[in-house]
Amino acid sequence: MTRQVLITGGAGFVGSSLGLGLAQLYPDWKIIALDNLKRRGSELNIPRLKQAGIEFVHGDVRNAEDLEASALPVDLILECSAEPSVLAGYKLRRI
Repeated sequence: MTRQVLITGGAGFVGSSLGLGLAQLYPDWKIIALDNLKRRGSELNIPRLKQAGIEFVHGDVRNAEDLEASALPVDLILECSAEPSVLAGYKLRRI
């Protein structure tokens, strides 16, 4: 059965590994990797994804327009996006 799957964070380590594994197990599925490429080095995974038949879409899960334009309707969304830096959630303060 053909399915359409959206993987958010699809160019990151977890998302790209999941996408490549699914593409190998389910070659008839259409897999779309959505990523904002914020983490340095994520762009290096794009050729591997494309070679495996995975469509790459540049977008951000925090932007509803990016999600709407990227892949909908899909049968399944696999959420693998994350803030790559622990410090990104903190504002630096002087004491």
